[in-house]
Amino acid sequence: MATKENTIIVDLELKKAFQELQNKMITTTQQLKVSDAQIETLKRQITHSKLVTKEIAALPSETRVFQGVGRMFLLQPIPTIQKNLDAKMKASEEKIKTIDTNKGYLERSIKESEDSLRELVLSKKGR
Repeated sequence: MATKENTIIVDLELKKAFQELQNKMITTTQQLKVSDAQIETLKRQITHSKLVTKEIAALPSETRVFQGVGRMFLLQPIPTIQKNLDAKMKASEEKIKTIDTNKGYLERSIKESEDSLRELVLSKKGR
């Protein structure tokens, strides 16, 4: 009778560990999807900025150029707009690096959880 109670306790412990891992996997997977979407958006912004920079560079220096700010447009000199676009691209690249670092942490976290669960299962099997 004592072995049956032990197996029930072990089963409950394993069940709880599996549920925790499942919850962690769901949460982490959602966070990874959000991170991927953010990276794609930032990459599109970088591409857009590069294209605008290329188009502005082809314009004559006396051309009147407007920069969109919210719902209005401001008359800006071409070098100012290029400087703003460069700053925007650098900020986007930095944010991509930060998000990639966070993604790596999330992936390692999932891997460690899976490994600890495997160890738990193997230790319970050994009994």
